[in-house]
Amino acid sequence: MSATLTLSAALAGASLAHAQPRPTPPHGEILYIDIPAQDASEALVRLCLAAGCDLAFTPASGRAVRTRAVRGQMSWRSALAQMSEGTTLRYRFVGARGVRVWVAAEAPALPAGADGPVEVRPLVVTGRFSDQIDAALAAKRAADTISDGVSVDRLGDLPAANLAEALQRAPGVAIEREVGEGQFVSVRGLGPLFQSVTVNGAPVAFNENIRNSTQSGRQFRFRALSVDLLSGARLTKSATADLIAGGIGSNIDIETSGGLEGSPFVSLRLGGEINDRAAALSPDFALAGRLISTAGDLGLVLGVAQEARSIRYDRFQIMRYGETRVDGVLLATPNDVRMTVEQEERLRRSLFLGGDWRPSADFSLDFDALVSTFDNTIREDRLVFGLGERLARPGAVTQVRDGVVTAGSIEAGRIDNNTEFSDQAHVNLLASLGAEMGFRGWRLAPRISLSSATSVLDTPLQRLSMQSPTTSYVFDLGDAVRSRRAATLTTPFDLLDPGQLTLAQLNVRAVESRDTDATLRFDAERPLGHSLGRDGSAMGASRLGLGVQLSRRTRDYDRRDRRAVLRDGAGDLAGLFSGATPDNVFSDLITVRPWPWIRTDFDRVRAAFELAASPYDIVFRPGEAEASGADRQNAYGVIEEVAAAYVRLDLEGEVAALSMSGNLGLRAVQTSTEVQGARMVLAGPSAEVRQVRFEDDHRILLPSLNVAVDLTPNAILRLAASTSMTRPSLADLRASTVPASVLVSAIYRDGTQALTDPEPGLIFSGVGGNPALRPYVSTNLDLSYEMTGRRTSVSAAYFHKSIEDFIETVEAVEQVVFETQSGQPVVAAIPIARPQNVGRAIVDGVELGLHHRIAAGLGLWASATWTQSRLRGGGRLTGVSDWSWSLSPYVERGPLAVHLSWSWRSPFRSEADLQGGGVSDFTVAAAGYLDAQAVYRLPLGGEFVVSGSNLTNVRDLAYDGARSRLLQIGSVGRQASVGLRWTW
Repeated sequence: MSATLTLSAALAGASLAHAQPRPTPPHGEILYIDIPAQDASEALVRLCLAAGCDLAFTPASGRAVRTRAVRGQMSWRSALAQMSEGTTLRYRFVGARGVRVWVAAEAPALPAGADGPVEVRPLVVTGRFSDQIDAALAAKRAADTISDGVSVDRLGDLPAANLAEALQRAPGVAIEREVGEGQFVSVRGLGPLFQSVTVNGAPVAFNENIRNSTQSGRQFRFRALSVDLLSGARLTKSATADLIAGGIGSNIDIETSGGLEGSPFVSLRLGGEINDRAAALSPDFALAGRLISTAGDLGLVLGVAQEARSIRYDRFQIMRYGETRVDGVLLATPNDVRMTVEQEERLRRSLFLGGDWRPSADFSLDFDALVSTFDNTIREDRLVFGLGERLARPGAVTQVRDGVVTAGSIEAGRIDNNTEFSDQAHVNLLASLGAEMGFRGWRLAPRISLSSATSVLDTPLQRLSMQSPTTSYVFDLGDAVRSRRAATLTTPFDLLDPGQLTLAQLNVRAVESRDTDATLRFDAERPLGHSLGRDGSAMGASRLGLGVQLSRRTRDYDRRDRRAVLRDGAGDLAGLFSGATPDNVFSDLITVRPWPWIRTDFDRVRAAFELAASPYDIVFRPGEAEASGADRQNAYGVIEEVAAAYVRLDLEGEVAALSMSGNLGLRAVQTSTEVQGARMVLAGPSAEVRQVRFEDDHRILLPSLNVAVDLTPNAILRLAASTSMTRPSLADLRASTVPASVLVSAIYRDGTQALTDPEPGLIFSGVGGNPALRPYVSTNLDLSYEMTGRRTSVSAAYFHKSIEDFIETVEAVEQVVFETQSGQPVVAAIPIARPQNVGRAIVDGVELGLHHRIAAGLGLWASATWTQSRLRGGGRLTGVSDWSWSLSPYVERGPLAVHLSWSWRSPFRSEADLQGGGVSDFTVAAAGYLDAQAVYRLPLGGEFVVSGSNLTNVRDLAYDGARSRLLQIGSVGRQASVGLRWTW
């Protein structure tokens, strides 16, 4: 009968009472290890004493096993792999610091010289891209859940602009791009709302989408963070009780570097990026370093980074569709066709400070602070060709397909020349302080984290609309959905002559959103050794974990909509214009197109306009202007308080001669929500704005089970079952009613006449929130197989999710009260779209992963995901593609490494409606993106890097539910970057 040797941090301290104590390093820290070849029991004890790991070793009865000698700098996990190579030792990592080791039945022959020392250099420094994939697969195999991940080293070798674009190569992951850059992440068939994003295990406040009227709520905007100061990300797909609740799709934990998580270093990156439509090179730089005290008990890591991007995005749009009777037949008709040239100047800056202090093996402190700013100056120059009811005129419609008008000739129409200016500023702040301490066999880990996300329009959204006299124009969409190119849009009107334009209006929108999150966590765990089996099978409880969480999340959303007027003596309107759009606008989106058009100058616009009946300039923030009734209806506040407690039990043992491990747990969560807003009501002959307040509580139990079975030394089978939850979007919970801003302005100016004789293009609709929403609750089943070989590694997983209380937007006619300039309120019946709990949604899918080393430095990394989603009563789920895949071939020879990446996903419904809301089914068409990167290693730790993205110049496509109802074709062009990296 064999005995089991168990070594924990507490036992290690007792056995070395007279030895010099040393800090307990994290599992990824690089240590200098020198352990000669010897009996396995002695070698394993020495390793875990040096590294602070928890060991459970079951030796073979009557048979000694010798390990290989190991000497050099490496992580303790790499050391264990080296010392057990070629022996009968088998091992499995448990959590971050635990390992279980046993002896296999047969012993392979040790290679010659096995008793001699094996010199190993730090893999994190010298590993190539393929080595990093292998390391990620090893971490995937060692994890106690179904998971994937990406390290900062792999980020550096991938053609990826940010963390989202790197994660899309993992099985089950797809991303949504916004104007050429990865923005939102979807996992296992569920959109970005269903991903719980944390930083070092702590929840974070999210930035709001202030680009247009559409709000996101809980969708983390990955492009707000610079990857230079991150150490990687871990994506957990099967829940455990100790995970922060909120991710039915996954938990994405963004990791930063620690002060003692590696050797001292200094790194520098210099480079720049250029777009094929922008002549200037946008500069990038990053500087980071780590300092460690002589005693090795204190470490600091500091980094700064800045990235600039200049983007031009050409967008051919149909804003919305209506119904028009043409020659007695009711047809779907576009309200207008639009040409929009969007220019963005992006500037991302980040500052990170982290520190670790480990005075003893039983106590440590860590601190990290991250400041990230993302500024985005946006200018949109647009031509709007009015259609709608004009298509009812005789001879106006020249082509109809599937009941949709796709070509026409307008003899007496008008063209709007309008421009939008805005300057977005997003600021993310995060600070976290934590400790680990040993107490009577327990490991205690308290942590407090504070974060805020502020989004504000430093320059409010300025929408200046100038209008042509009556003129003619012709449009023909051709086969735009297939070719992603419209056939014709022409007019005889001189688009470069501002003297013919008349002023329509200047609308100003000021928005500010402030989100905060304060979280206190306390986790405790201790090793156990209780046997649960008999009759030759043994299953033991190896670890007990307990913890609590208290969180308070808030949102304060404020908005002002104003109409500006010309100042006295503002002068000739033609003086508002300066220059023209580039000559090559829409060259790849419209075959026959109008010439470039005249552009307005914002400085001249600002000097010419002022806010009506207000002393303020047109550049202001919401708090600087008194709120109107409509403003107060747009604004809202949410306070969400979460209290949670969990218990988790880790299991280890053998059943039917197979090594098994797992965990089971239960998390209890209570969420209290308070929503504040305002609603305009009639009070006698006038309108009155009344405050509204809603409170709600939800309690739920979330059980979880994860089981892993080692089928062979290289293959593992996993089974997981859990209940998980996602809270409704904060924007969905808002107590607000928001009619279309153009409708609010028209009724304020014209009263009931705006309803009886509406101007062309007036939008009679609105959106609102629902504070009574219940959380999404999902029952999840997962089954996965992972095989890790020397040349080939594969993974396959099946997942099933049954989601109760799924939330969809439902439109209903409501009586809405409007203010007017005359003071007499107007009541109108307006369709308002609000979120509702509509029932059950089912998601089933399969994901596959492959890494294969072909030969001579060639390799392939690939993944694919199939998803079937359905909502009771029909309809597709938002953010879900049926298919997505990624192919990443690479070659590594000598100092040169070249990597390609092709990422593709099938159509999906999107919440990122660039139409500004009002489209019921904004569907993004299938698209694939080809990116590439080449890295050449230089002496003295240097690297020369050249990257290219969207090399095939993919044009985006979106439609309104059916492909016959085109909404948008967009082109951002190709991007290229060049840079130098050094690490000392």
